[in-house]
Amino acid sequence: DDILDFTAAEEVLGKPALADMSLGLSTAPILYAAQEFPHLQPLIKRRFSKKGDKQTALEALYKSKTAMNKAKRLAEFHAQRAVEALLRLPQSEARDALLRLTYVVITRKN
Repeated sequence: DDILDFTAAEEVLGKPALADMSLGLSTAPILYAAQEFPHLQPLIKRRFSKKGDKQTALEALYKSKTAMNKAKRLAEFHAQRAVEALLRLPQSEARDALLRLTYVVITRKN
């Protein structure tokens, strides 16, 4: 979801694009971009409250060579941990549904 906030159209997401930033939230892609572009730190701290903050952060994110890939790897890491935990449970329809959901969440494009 964090990655889709920057890559999917509003109609596809079912929520406004950049919704997290509009709420003042810094998600993994922005936090990783800030590692590469330290000038984003003050924007993050003030929760993108000044005019132009969101645009500046977005431009840095799109210039980043690593932020989106790192965010995707983070999501994959947590999905794998979820799968490992689920596989310790007895086989059931509920467990299998959660396993499928983990796959869907990590591979979805919208």
